[in-house]
Amino acid sequence: MSRRSSSLLALLLLASSAALARGKPSPRLGDTPDTLDDLQLVGWSKDEKRFAVRVYNRTDPAGDALSEPEPYCPGYVDHRGKKFRGGLMLQSHDGAQFTGTWHLQDTGQCTPPETMRDRLAQAKTALSEQGIELTAVGSTVLVPRKPGKTPSPRFKLGTSLSTTWLALPSGPWAKQFVEVTCRVETRYKVKPKDNPKGSMSSRATFTVRLRSGKRPLPLGEFSLGPAEWIAAMGGQWTPSVDRLYLSPSGKSLVLIARLDDGNPSSLSSSSVVLGRVELPERPESSSRLSASAAEP
Repeated sequence: MSRRSSSLLALLLLASSAALARGKPSPRLGDTPDTLDDLQLVGWSKDEKRFAVRVYNRTDPAGDALSEPEPYCPGYVDHRGKKFRGGLMLQSHDGAQFTGTWHLQDTGQCTPPETMRDRLAQAKTALSEQGIELTAVGSTVLVPRKPGKTPSPRFKLGTSLSTTWLALPSGPWAKQFVEVTCRVETRYKVKPKDNPKGSMSSRATFTVRLRSGKRPLPLGEFSLGPAEWIAAMGGQWTPSVDRLYLSPSGKSLVLIARLDDGNPSSLSSSSVVLGRVELPERPESSSRLSASAAEP
């Protein structure tokens, strides 16, 4: 086998290690053409407190989107086995804390396949030292069946809310709903009366709850921002729920946000890891709830 072929195989193995471990692909529920493909969860620790993600950087060194499909660098294939332009890295997280990054393939210049293979081996070793194994994926991917009320795409003073529900397909709380409320608050940082251009600031708070029974159970809260803009320039900063990863045991969740931001001449969408939440032990009384909980 050539070095180039072994490099391609290394990335494909990284993409499909869970399927190889179990003999079949992990289930993916609710996947839609709108789901962003710049980030995927690729491994968990045994205690499901830490996890790793694979992240693609599809922009050039100046931060502009790579719109032209060629040229491709040798050995640059994505998790679907297709050639891509950009960069590739692995990142590790502990709960909501970012704990490390390993660049596998560079954006500005082509990374030789041999270098990529060495970097991948080093990343796997470092992740293993954190207890994260890339073969321990087993994660079901959930995306919203129907979106909540989308916050205003442009900065407007005040508060906007959107709520998303995702039904758990397996685990102790199977067929119950995870509810995520996104609250976006926008305020003047500098009022126009103090500066003709003025500036605005937005911050988002994601509140995660488990809908089971009459009262929702709080699971966690995450924040994004603040983002600041010159009021006269306009702009967009729209955070929303992109997807949720369910751990192998079904007892932990990783929430991924989608962020659409930029100005009218340059808009972009990206995935953001918000963090992990742990589902509580299911009380015996709760386990006798109806298996078909109604969506709020």
